Amino acid sequence: MIGAHTEANVYCRIPGQADGARMWEMARDSGKLDLNSAYFYLAMSRFFSESCRVAIDASDDSLAGFIVGFRQPQRQNTLFIWQIAVAERLRGRGIAGKLLDDASARDDIRYVEATVSPSNGASRAMLAKWARGRGLEAEISPGFEERYFPGNGHEREDLYRIGPLK
Repeated sequence: MIGAHTEANVYCRIPGQADGARMWEMARDSGKLDLNSAYFYLAMSRFFSESCRVAIDASDDSLAGFIVGFRQPQRQNTLFIWQIAVAERLRGRGIAGKLLDDASARDDIRYVEATVSPSNGASRAMLAKWARGRGLEAEISPGFEERYFPGNGHEREDLYRIGPLK
């Protein structure tokens, strides 16, 4: 299997178009992620599949987690992670880290970036742990200020830049 990592009965793979609906459902059911349109998840799993990953629970073929990411056009050596999700029943088992490992395993990826709001302690801790566990630097800088988000109530997003990976 291409890029497979195992965590108990969980393995990672590149998503297929059929995974898009399951990714949307997991994002919706998380109650924590910004929910994009179903079309977004379908398009990402089809047109950007090489930079996305799904984690599959082999015991029942259910979706254990996913990463939606893309390579930045102006910096092809940087993988931007848009969203990471892990099924609630499987959290705390290192699946998010395995997804990050698998998605960033290409030789030409040197940095991983993601934006995270200050109140999202779980994502902040996960990214810090992932970087630390691989001996990588995690630089935090301004990402998107509140004033750039439409409407009210969206926190700023800090930019995490982790690397160099190799």
